[in-house]
Formats: sequence, structure tokens, C-alpha cells
Amino acid sequence: MSLKFRIPAGEKIIVNGAVITNTSAKAMHFSLENDASIMRERDIMLPDQVTTPLHNVYMQVQMMYIEPQNHAVHYKNFQEAAQMAFLATDDEALRELIFEVVGLVGEKNFYNGLKLLQKVIKE
Repeated sequence: MSLKFRIPAGEKIIVNGAVITNTSAKAMHFSLENDASIMRERDIMLPDQVTTPLHNVYMQVQMMYIEPQNHAVHYKNFQEAAQMAFLATDDEALRELIFEVVGLVGEKNFYNGLKLLQKVIKE
């Protein structure tokens, strides 16, 4: 089953680590016919946007998702970031969310980990 996308003019996406920019004046439509790691520009966090421990957790999960060839380095950074985020809060709901993300990362379910973090970060 394919996954269909519409990318507005000028927007960037990442597919398996490659940055693709829609350089046309119109929206681009495409479909992915097999498994791929894909992120839309609006979901990508840049290093200068990391301003909280939870942002750092998101960044490290994002890096594992889009750069699987560097998983070991990003996973180590993720473990440190998750520990820092956990220790930085007394909020039990946030601590549970961090544990859930750790579990998803352990299952290499980076996409769902990112979605879970987005809900909290964008509030």
C-alpha cells in the first residue's frame, strides 16, 4: 500500500536522510511505494531550536529516524537526553511520556516516538 503526499511549493522533506525541496511554483504530489523514513519540514527540528531538555530528546529521536547509519551515536545521545529531561521535571505525566518514548525507541519505533513528543512540545 502506498503512502501519498502533497508537498507545497518551496517546502522541504527528508526521505531516508536525503533533503528534497519542491522547487516548482506548484504543489508536488507523490507516493511512496515502500518503507522509507520521511519527515515534513514542519516536523523537523533544527539544532538551534533545541531550547529545552525535551527538545533535545526530540532531536535525538529525529536523528535516529533520519540517520539510521549513525544509530549508535544518536542512541547514546538520546539516552543522555532522556535522562536529563526526566531529571529536569517533577511532572509525573511528562515523566511517563519520557518512559513511553524510551520504550518506543527501544522498539525502533522512532516515528511514533516523534509524534508523541510533538503533542507535548507544540502545546
